[in-house]
Amino acid sequence: MKRCKVCNKLTDNGDKRCPKCGSAFEYDPKVSPFSETKIGVAILVLALVGFFIVKSLPVPLPDPAECSRTSVSRFERIVARSHNEVMYILAENYISSKNLTEIMLMKRAAEAMAVPACLEPAKEDYIEYLKALYYTAVPSAWDAYEYAAMYAESAAGYLDALQADLKEVKACLPDCE
Repeated sequence: MKRCKVCNKLTDNGDKRCPKCGSAFEYDPKVSPFSETKIGVAILVLALVGFFIVKSLPVPLPDPAECSRTSVSRFERIVARSHNEVMYILAENYISSKNLTEIMLMKRAAEAMAVPACLEPAKEDYIEYLKALYYTAVPSAWDAYEYAAMYAESAAGYLDALQADLKEVKACLPDCE
């Protein structure tokens, strides 16, 4: 900011004349040739660019050995996605061996999944749930619906146990053992 010598009004550094009285300012090399407005806009643009760069950086993956809200929500999303995929398979009129293989691959992926110690009981229920759904699909493929109904009931029990385990883990977060 600089002050007019005629009317004593403060004005921007970039102004060549006083906005109040119109007198010309003499050139002072010590004063910045840029106005405060331009400097403020440049700082704002740099801050926005920095913000978008920081937001574009990938979020570090949670430590699989640590029980956190992120690991619990990740596990819940995996369970929900596989549940929906298996339900689409079971809703088909014809269950092929390819569909049965997909269910078994989901079960094997669940067995290989790394989870924190607090989610181990939920993982076991999830694996048993997928196994029960597989054995629901196998008799359905050969029109043995009585056996399929029995396995479907056990799958529902494992799903309830899984939900109870997740609720218990959510209650003790972030200090679960």
